[in-house]
Amino acid sequence: MKNVVLAIDIGGTNVKAGLVDRSGEISNVIYQPSKADEGRDALLSVLEDVIKKQCSKADVAAIGCGSPGAIDHKNGLVRYMQAHIPNYTGTPLAKYLSDFSGGIPAAIDNDVNLIALGENWKGAGKGSKCQISIALGTGLGGGVVVDGKLFRGAKGRAPEFGHTVAVPGGEPCTCGNFGCYEVYTAPGAITRRAKHYLASGIISALSECEKITAKEIVHYGNLGDHLCSKILDDATKYLAMLIWNLAQTFDPDVFVMGGGLMKAGEKFLGRLNNELDRFYCPDELDPMFSIKISELGDDAGILGAGKLAWDWLDGTDR
Repeated sequence: MKNVVLAIDIGGTNVKAGLVDRSGEISNVIYQPSKADEGRDALLSVLEDVIKKQCSKADVAAIGCGSPGAIDHKNGLVRYMQAHIPNYTGTPLAKYLSDFSGGIPAAIDNDVNLIALGENWKGAGKGSKCQISIALGTGLGGGVVVDGKLFRGAKGRAPEFGHTVAVPGGEPCTCGNFGCYEVYTAPGAITRRAKHYLASGIISALSECEKITAKEIVHYGNLGDHLCSKILDDATKYLAMLIWNLAQTFDPDVFVMGGGLMKAGEKFLGRLNNELDRFYCPDELDPMFSIKISELGDDAGILGAGKLAWDWLDGTDR
């Protein structure tokens, strides 16, 4: 009996792949540059190489893969992808993965959805009835898991929390709209905001930094730097607003927070909780939910892809 699946996590920088058994044990993890910025064909070539390497190590039962973009999980298709991966829109990714492996069944889903599924299976969301995951990295990604199953919406696009609108007509977002939550809360976006204001002549301790990241913005914001405090205040205010709106919409028992901004730990969570305290909550409903930091880190996507593969193989998620 085949006792492992191949779990693949496609990132903008690297493709990470490992073998996952039914208990969630990960083995034989490898990384390869994804070459995603070179386009679809370059990425597919990397995936073919990774699959052949991993399938030579074990008798693989199925393949699960997390990919950026709007994913049609049922049909194994990348419905839409921004210019970050040229020519990727429309790619029948599941078929390619299966073909590369010599016919092993393959299932795909959005990468952040699988991070959420991984945390629900083996991480901070384990045992929850309704879990909402928010990943704060280059952008703001989200995932919803209800009774152990991903919520994908009618066409597989859900949930794009980062591209709901916080400020109508606000600052431009990479999605083409204006004022999205991502612009004000995602580490990649707030770093761009900081660089923009520095270039316009705003005085800040950031000007002395060799490299500006969200970590520096949190650090100097907590020390009272005017620019960093402004950007950090916006990030916590709008993130709290998003969390509160999602709490009213989904009635979750837990939010699982991950990504670069969470590396600031209590320095950021303290600010966030102070913002959340501004919203009224009747005693009868308190606490409405808990907020937990991701427990799995970089393994979340691999475990989610592994769980997806096992569920697809078992026929419980098709």
